[in-house]
Amino acid sequence: MHLNSFDGEIVDFYNDTAWEYRFFWSDVNLHYGFYDDEHTTHSEAMTNSNSVYADKLEVDETDTVLDVGTGRGGFPVHVADEYGAEVHGIDLSPLHVSEARENARERGVSERATFSVGDYHEIPYPDDTFDAVSGIETVCHSGQKHRVLEEIRRVLKPGGRLMIADGYMSRTELTPPEVETLRTVLDGWAVPELAHISEFRERLEELGFTDVTFDDHYDRIIPSSRRQWWLSLGVTPLLKVASALGIKNESSVDQGITLYHQREIIERGIAVHGDFTAELPS
Repeated sequence: MHLNSFDGEIVDFYNDTAWEYRFFWSDVNLHYGFYDDEHTTHSEAMTNSNSVYADKLEVDETDTVLDVGTGRGGFPVHVADEYGAEVHGIDLSPLHVSEARENARERGVSERATFSVGDYHEIPYPDDTFDAVSGIETVCHSGQKHRVLEEIRRVLKPGGRLMIADGYMSRTELTPPEVETLRTVLDGWAVPELAHISEFRERLEELGFTDVTFDDHYDRIIPSSRRQWWLSLGVTPLLKVASALGIKNESSVDQGITLYHQREIIERGIAVHGDFTAELPS
C-alpha cells in the first residue's frame, strides 16, 4: 500500500503519540467515552461507547462488520466478543494493526476479529461484502471524505448499515479567534478539516443511503472532554521538557495543546461530536 504525504503524517502522528494514548487514555480505545448514570468512570465510559455504537449498528452474530481506521481495535474486538459478529478492521498504521491483533488474542476472539493494513479510500475488499461498516473518529482524518463514503457504499451489501462517529461542523460562521482555535485542534490531531453536518448528510443521501440520522453526543462525551482538558494541564509541560531534551517530538506537544483546546470547541459549539447512521435499500 502506497501512502500519500498526508496519510504518512497521520501514521507518524499516531506512532509519535502511541505512548501517551496508551498510558493516559486506554490500551485499546482511542475515542471519547460515553458517560451516563450507570457508567461514571473512564473505563466504564470507554466500554459503554463501544456498546452504544454497536447497538446503533444493530449488530448481531449473523453480521460481518468492517471497521475503518480501526486503531487498536477496541470497537471491533468488543463487537466480536460481546455480540458474536465476524469483524474486520483496517488501518493505515502497521503498529495499530499489530496492537489490534494482540487485543483480539487477549480477548480470545482472533477467529472472529481480523485486522490488516489498509486505506479507506481504497478499501481492500470486494463489492457487497459487509452487513455493516463503522468508523469512529477516523473519517475526519481524510481530505477526501466523499471518496471514503463511496468506498463504504461499495463494500456494503444491499440493506447494509453504516455508523460514522466523528467531529463535525454545525456552524457556517466562525469568528477569527474561533477559526484559530479550531485550526489548532485540527492540526494537533492531524485532521485537515471537519465535514459540515448538512454536507455529510447530503453526500450520504446522494449515494443512496436512507434513514440518515445524526445524533449529537454532547451530554455523553463532555466528561471525557474535560478529562482530556485536565490531562493537558498536567502532561503538556512535561511533554515540552521531553521535546526539548529530544525524548519526544513536537507532535506530542501539539497533542497536549490540542487536548486543552478541544474542550473549548465542544463546549462553545464551534464543532460537535456525533454520529451518522444510515442504511442502503435492500
